[in-house]
Amino acid sequence: MSKTQTDQGPAATPKEEGDLRVLAELVEIQMSIARATQREALQAPQPGVDYGQRIATVSRAVRLTLLLKAKLSQQAKEKRKAAAQREAAQEDWHALRVKLAMTSAVYEVSKDGDEADRRAAEMAEQLERPEVVELVEASRAEVAVAALCRRWGYPVQAERWLEMADAAMENLGFLPSEDGEDDEDPPKPGPAGAGRRKPRPPDTG
Repeated sequence: MSKTQTDQGPAATPKEEGDLRVLAELVEIQMSIARATQREALQAPQPGVDYGQRIATVSRAVRLTLLLKAKLSQQAKEKRKAAAQREAAQEDWHALRVKLAMTSAVYEVSKDGDEADRRAAEMAEQLERPEVVELVEASRAEVAVAALCRRWGYPVQAERWLEMADAAMENLGFLPSEDGEDDEDPPKPGPAGAGRRKPRPPDTG
């Protein structure tokens, strides 16, 4: 999502604009009736016509139309805001998934824990670069991971790294369990945990 979209919010849809335009035109028509009624009452009143009641009826119609217009406008704003929030959350989820996938690659290829930590710190800085952020935002996860692996010299195994990232995200609660039995199944190792067990086996002595 661009900064302009974030600051201003998504534009109204054609249907929303059309509905609001119709209501605005309806208000103008009602006001025209009110003005015509006022002129007639002042300049050429007709016998038996209750101009006060007629004006009151038109005024009520105008108020109701304005309330409806305001309600629809507010609903449209809330809908666009919710859509923007979902889009931002989706982008955050996508970026996190790519980052975890690359972290999986880091820990899999590292010879020991020190090398893994060094590589992970370097990669974290690289992922913050504007050109990398733009690549991740503009690409599907598989494409982004494969491109970053080639760029930084890691095995181009995007599906494998993404599977490990998904397992980590599921353990962290970002993804639902496929079988819905999280309490009964042992937790699947995330990329960081799997990588650290490789260079740093647990102390059994």
